[in-house]
Amino acid sequence: MTTDIEQYIPQRKPFEFIDTIDEVSATTARTRFTVTDDCVLVCEGILPLSGLMENAAQTCAVRAGNKIGYIGAVKQMKATRLPRIGETLRTEATVAQEVLNICLMDVVTYVEDEQIASTTLKIATIENE
Repeated sequence: MTTDIEQYIPQRKPFEFIDTIDEVSATTARTRFTVTDDCVLVCEGILPLSGLMENAAQTCAVRAGNKIGYIGAVKQMKATRLPRIGETLRTEATVAQEVLNICLMDVVTYVEDEQIASTTLKIATIENE
């Protein structure tokens, strides 16, 4: 869909953990990110859990649009394995519940067809003026 990531998230290089936005709607965001050796969080060829978390948060930010968002809680972040350099993450964030400016987002991350991580993020947003 788009590679103009900077119109969707406040982070800037080298702290962007999304390369491509595949879909964005009122209830869903789908993104891709290829792990490279110059990625700021990569250590010994592996993207650590903090990188998976940042990718999940940025995918949620894509869905929020032009709003400032804050992570209020992280529920059950699980990773069955960590991605390696050269692997492409495909991350899907879906609204589980939304009340006013608080949203619970279920996030699942895949490498090819293998689910490697999941979490639920509570996101609070405010309009970006």
